Amino acid sequence: MNPTPISGDRVSLHPKSLADAPRDYIWRKDAELSALNGQPPLKISFIRYITQFESASMSDHPAKETLAIRTIAEGRHIGNCAIYDIDWDRAEAHVGIVIGDRRYWDQGYGSDAFRAFLGYAFNHLGMRRLHLKTLERNTRAQRCFSRCGFQPCGSLLENGDTYILMQLSYEDYVSRELRLNKTKLDS
Repeated sequence: MNPTPISGDRVSLHPKSLADAPRDYIWRKDAELSALNGQPPLKISFIRYITQFESASMSDHPAKETLAIRTIAEGRHIGNCAIYDIDWDRAEAHVGIVIGDRRYWDQGYGSDAFRAFLGYAFNHLGMRRLHLKTLERNTRAQRCFSRCGFQPCGSLLENGDTYILMQLSYEDYVSRELRLNKTKLDS
């Protein structure tokens, strides 16, 4: 895990800490957020959640990493992003993000965080391809992923829900970043 914060324009990404658990718990119990992720709301007590959180934090899982998203201006924990099911031999993994604090929805915080996270996944972890799935009805997430360069590559029916499958290769990521940087320089 990278102990150095990863910075975007408006957010920074940090290793998760016990201080993040209360917000995580609230977000995981939230019916709307859970529905957007195709999951049932969390039903366990906060004490049990803390125990699981601490246990997961202490394990060094080589195929998963979750980072807290904090605003640069206030240092507020607004969400999380994760890379999981890492296949180190193929340099591929799945990624995801949640902005749990609704005050930061539809303002570009998710896209900023995800772009910073993609740089970390490709440039620091050495990934060659990233995959994700998002519910067909979660158009907000699909817009974020498209803005970050992900392209649809199929669909999946799972537990009665339809998911859009998306992917981004390292080559497409680099090409997109070069175009974005050129546009910034030309402005």
